[in-house]
Amino acid sequence: ALMASIEGKRGMPRPRPPFPAQSGLWGKPTNINNVKTWATIPVIITEGADWYTTIGTEKSKGTVVFALTGKLANSGLVEVPMGIKLEELIYGIGGGIPRGKKFKAVQTGGPSGGCLTSSMLNSPVDYETLAAAGSIMGSGGMVIADEDTCMVDLARYFLSFTQVESCGKCPPCRVGTRQMLGILERITQGKGNLEDIEQLERIANTVRQGSLCGLGQTAPNPVLTTIRYFRDEYEEHIKNHHCRAATCKGQGRIQA
Repeated sequence: ALMASIEGKRGMPRPRPPFPAQSGLWGKPTNINNVKTWATIPVIITEGADWYTTIGTEKSKGTVVFALTGKLANSGLVEVPMGIKLEELIYGIGGGIPRGKKFKAVQTGGPSGGCLTSSMLNSPVDYETLAAAGSIMGSGGMVIADEDTCMVDLARYFLSFTQVESCGKCPPCRVGTRQMLGILERITQGKGNLEDIEQLERIANTVRQGSLCGLGQTAPNPVLTTIRYFRDEYEEHIKNHHCRAATCKGQGRIQA
């Protein structure tokens, strides 16, 4: 999409292969890297690769920059070694959850990242661990949710962003994100049914497997992880018309 935009075309992804390194900008071999990757190169050159590989884990080397935000005492940008524990990030650096509230979840990787539970607080933050849990490192976003957060509504919130950002080229992303968002809106309005949960999972997996670019492939993460770890909240919204966080104000909803 970036190459197409530079070429004066609509910013849409291209099928691969051919990969950019073979045929990229104006048909020439092209190297595309994230700005964060380029930012690590000067210090690797000056200090050496051996020094750099002493930081991080066996498979995820170096440091990573996170944007800590949400229900947290200390928000902001932090640079930490790969492999740091989530608990150290949230409680040691972030200062914990304010006003004595309980930690509920952390969403990593930006709008298309997954939501992780308190059972993962002692887990290392690296590419492999996050992927296994259903999330991503992504852009380094880290949004903290406390006990007053509705996880169904949080999934709806993040999906509303990725749905709007879809370029519309491939049907799985263009149609699938809209379908998922419609189901989530219906559930938060007290109009869902239990079949909606399985339907969400089916659509999410289709979007993930059939999308051309990373946005579509990762957009289902907030939906799939909230169903995986907070399925009981979906069922409460549907069966009892009950939002335990009292944030969903759908028709006929009983507030907690």
